Amino acid sequence: MMIKRLPQILMSLIILTSCYPLSTVQASAQTTTMYTTAKNGLHDRPSQVQLSTRQQALMKQDHYVQVIDTEKQQTFSGVGGALTDSAAHVLKTATPAHRNQILDAYFGKNGAHYTNVRLTIGSSDFSTHSYDYDTMPSGKTDPTLKHFSMAADKVNVAPILKQIRMRDAQLTFYAAPWAPPAWMKESHNRLGNSFITNNALKRSAYKSYADYLVKYLKTQQENGISIRYLSLQNELQASSPWESLTWTPDAAADFITNYLGPALTQSHLKTQLLVWDYVRSNLTQPVMMGFNTWTQFFYAHPDVTKYVHGIGIHWYAANLDPQMIIGNIKQQPAWDDNFTNLDRFHTLEPHQHILATEATQERGVWLNSWRPASHYAYDIIHDFNHHVESYLDWNLVLDEHGGPTHAGINNPCSAPINVLHAGQQNERVVINPAYYVLKRVSREAQPGTVSVKTHSHRVNVDATAIMQRNKAVTVLLNNPDNRPATLKVVNGHTVAQVTLLPHSFNSIRLPKAAGQLSAVRQPKANVWQQRWQYFSQHWLVPLMP
Repeated sequence: MMIKRLPQILMSLIILTSCYPLSTVQASAQTTTMYTTAKNGLHDRPSQVQLSTRQQALMKQDHYVQVIDTEKQQTFSGVGGALTDSAAHVLKTATPAHRNQILDAYFGKNGAHYTNVRLTIGSSDFSTHSYDYDTMPSGKTDPTLKHFSMAADKVNVAPILKQIRMRDAQLTFYAAPWAPPAWMKESHNRLGNSFITNNALKRSAYKSYADYLVKYLKTQQENGISIRYLSLQNELQASSPWESLTWTPDAAADFITNYLGPALTQSHLKTQLLVWDYVRSNLTQPVMMGFNTWTQFFYAHPDVTKYVHGIGIHWYAANLDPQMIIGNIKQQPAWDDNFTNLDRFHTLEPHQHILATEATQERGVWLNSWRPASHYAYDIIHDFNHHVESYLDWNLVLDEHGGPTHAGINNPCSAPINVLHAGQQNERVVINPAYYVLKRVSREAQPGTVSVKTHSHRVNVDATAIMQRNKAVTVLLNNPDNRPATLKVVNGHTVAQVTLLPHSFNSIRLPKAAGQLSAVRQPKANVWQQRWQYFSQHWLVPLMP
């Protein structure tokens, strides 16, 4: 009987040893630090974790996240936030001590060490008033931009920008327009109002608008601000009730290839163009195109990639997403979790870059709330696992009302830091849990670090891995559950046994993988499972009656 079963036994041993790699080195007394931000009130709290090396295999019953450091993906360009007119106004109004505290928290070497700053070209929904750089009386135009002036930015944005640059002169700047001057739009109104309104740029204003954007870039360059990334348009398929402009794929391709792209080339600026700058969803607004459709039609124009570096994405749910419909009924915020659309885009356009350019929790201020922090943790990890190279938050700072915003705009939002009663005797700073999540991600995903794959087994946590310049690997772990999660974090020979608090975001750095296990493979069982799924879907299912 035993002889008859010998082939099955041998086959079982082959499968087990091929699926679960063995380590061969001795135990180690080395330790590392894990940083934890949690719903229970911990804020980037360090704790020591014992590191060991294993002689036995990772078993089927083990709970682990394994780093696959040979499978490198995108290179990161850092983390940051937006210096809107509203954020700058709050900072300018705050006391010098509080202002310095906040700027050090974001841009100081001992703080978050943000490396990216997003600016708005003219006003946005988060501005103290509506403005552009070439306002004309009703019925008048200025096609040669004789009246171009960025004086409005000198009130709030420029002074704070100067103080930020004193802390780090090597920042990467993004810039995005919300709306051109009204005389350039078909509607003659910088606000979008509704999807029924013709919210497009006049065809006759294409050259003037290209010159307008380049003039902005050159003026910033003269002020010492080199804009690395210029977005064609913030949320270009949203006709929002605040400043907005919509672009069809064909119009955007025409404008970029025949006007803006050549104008940028002739300017000799090093600015790179981004498009889309909107949600990952394919369900946006009635008569509007979603992510997959818009990008597919846009990139069908063969010349656009000559000028376009990549796309920007936002975390919000779109108007027709089921979660947004439910959120509207419950008056709760909703998010877009269509991460696989990014994989699709990367497959179709592998040389185009994906940058996360905006995120904030809407429908309230959310002071000291864990909810925004929890979603930042979830969104960042999944973005990083789907080709995203940078992560930019929305407003750096807001007031106690989730603003200010200009007249007619009621859109209170969260911020990682709030200044309550700025400029008054009872002024105080609130640093929310979301700040500590963003701080830790920023410190670990500095420019030049690289995303590497992970394999999770029997764990209900979100995980991603970042290879540092010295080849050490940081693993980010988000536990969204009400219960603690105990698991192993594995990189080559090195194993860290950790317990993640309920509702916590964690970061642990493991040393460079050494030895034969540095090239860890995913279990072969998954490969065969994928092959079976493909076979059953493409061969068996069509044959069924």
